[in-house]
Amino acid sequence: MCFHQKYRTQDGSCNNLQHPKWGASATAFERLLKPAYKDGFNLPRGSTNDNQHPLPLARLVSTTVMRSETMTLENQFTKMLMQWGQLLTHDVVRTVAAISNSRFSDGKRCSEVCTEDPPCFSILIPENDPFAQGKRCMPLMRSSPVCGSGEAFLLINSVLPREQMNHLTSYIDASNVYGSTEHESQQLRDLTSKGFLRKGDAAPGSGKPFMPFAMSPPTVCQNNRDNTSIPCFLSGDIRANEHLGLTAMHTIWFREHNRIAAKLLELNPKWNSNTIYHEARKIVGAQMQHITYSHWLPKILGVAGMRRLGEYKGYDPNTNAGISNSFATAAFRFGHTMIDPVVYRFNKTFGVIPEGHLPLQKAFFSPFRIVREGGIDPILRGLFGRPGKMRVSTEQLSPVLTEQLFATTRAVNLDLASLSIQRGRDHGIPPYKDYRVFCNLTSAQDFEDLRNEIKNPEIREKLKKLYGITENIDLFPALMNEDLVPGTRLGATLLCLLVIEFQKLRDGDRFWYENPGVFTPAQLTQIRQASLARVLCDNADDITEIQPDVFQIADFPHGFVSCSDIPYIDLRLWQQCYEGMTLILQLMCPTIVFIYHR
Repeated sequence: MCFHQKYRTQDGSCNNLQHPKWGASATAFERLLKPAYKDGFNLPRGSTNDNQHPLPLARLVSTTVMRSETMTLENQFTKMLMQWGQLLTHDVVRTVAAISNSRFSDGKRCSEVCTEDPPCFSILIPENDPFAQGKRCMPLMRSSPVCGSGEAFLLINSVLPREQMNHLTSYIDASNVYGSTEHESQQLRDLTSKGFLRKGDAAPGSGKPFMPFAMSPPTVCQNNRDNTSIPCFLSGDIRANEHLGLTAMHTIWFREHNRIAAKLLELNPKWNSNTIYHEARKIVGAQMQHITYSHWLPKILGVAGMRRLGEYKGYDPNTNAGISNSFATAAFRFGHTMIDPVVYRFNKTFGVIPEGHLPLQKAFFSPFRIVREGGIDPILRGLFGRPGKMRVSTEQLSPVLTEQLFATTRAVNLDLASLSIQRGRDHGIPPYKDYRVFCNLTSAQDFEDLRNEIKNPEIREKLKKLYGITENIDLFPALMNEDLVPGTRLGATLLCLLVIEFQKLRDGDRFWYENPGVFTPAQLTQIRQASLARVLCDNADDITEIQPDVFQIADFPHGFVSCSDIPYIDLRLWQQCYEGMTLILQLMCPTIVFIYHR
């Protein structure tokens, strides 16, 4: 049973009082369209299809239309545009993995066999693959199904198509900082303090803390050269150590919680630990929502997309904010095409640090580079001080991502594009053609019908040779190869799918920061002052100059301002006024959050 609780639950349950599981962690993804399985309910579409045009191997699709040696730099936006997208993704989506990485039939590890025996769903490598280096396949396990789904019940003549689960809360609630279950949140909190998150070692120079280290399960993070073990950092999302840019951003927001908590405690010494924690968590989540919808999305969706998104009109209890399977598995992976193969690291004057820039493959699971090679500031400057990778329909994923993904931590290198294509088939994602119809585009009976959205005739011809018929085209590669709608960073179908999802995430969230009653009007005015530039200024080790909009390219030093000139949230608006206080102190509390009469 749900009550009108003051704060979000850790697992997202009871956000919607009539539908307590909407948007909660460990619940099924939503569907925009009915799933498409080979047998109608469980088996993935794949290379063994019975029709006359079998699906091409996912790896062949990757090497044909997804791999690109060339890269065009952005003319407007920094690398932070991509990095915020990844941080946001890890706040709303993480598919529950298979319960085992070994075949159920004989216990052999999926990484050692090249079969589709459950739960293995290996990505086969074509014999003539020029980059295979003798490998026959890449390992992949099917995502865990919702209990009872993917089964046919003959006695009752019923079929429950296979559905997959989201481990995270669907809401933009900073679950990547706090976790998506009560158990995760308890691991992250410092229960000996008043509302703070656990701290790790102090960063050299600034003394600001790193996140604590994760001591179990066994770490996949690299060791540094002198063999001194540096484990993975512990955060609200287990992917925080995937690469240095993401780790730096997690560190910033962990520190932001503790900074706000310290200020709230100073202003309200009578508040207990839970009040401090949840009020700080509420402000952090609100900042993430505001930055996403006011600063990041307009650059992704453009004027046309923001017009379709529309203004916020209040909470709608009939809107399910649950993440759709197609968004999780294909649409919101568009950021993969924006990843630069170099991690830039700059000092305060934007010269290269002594350790130099890094090829991306050396930045995977390597927290030691933060601890031993200058902290988070050089990485952050590389994100807001460099142009990002432009989304171009003929320039998709860097070879680092298609040939060397996680090369330092795995026996077999992975291919990010192949993984996304194969995962879409695992999840029963319908073909691209069906989503075009859903989004009121042409139905694409033949490949020439794609010409308005995929203008390049060479790409259309490659898709024809790969798939044979338009009914076969996988959603992910088609979305990535669409030409951009002018003024956006998205193709037409992708724009449609993102607008739908971000409407749901906003309108179906009872705790949305603009929903009347979540904050007082004066507090909301302060939240609207929030910016990623301010968060970086407050929580980096020693960043004192920055451009006001860190997503926008700016020249150093002319386009930069002092951090003291960046607007900030005045937390005095969260000071609680008590009966009996002097008039002077009451004047400092113009917005009364709670009044105690006892």
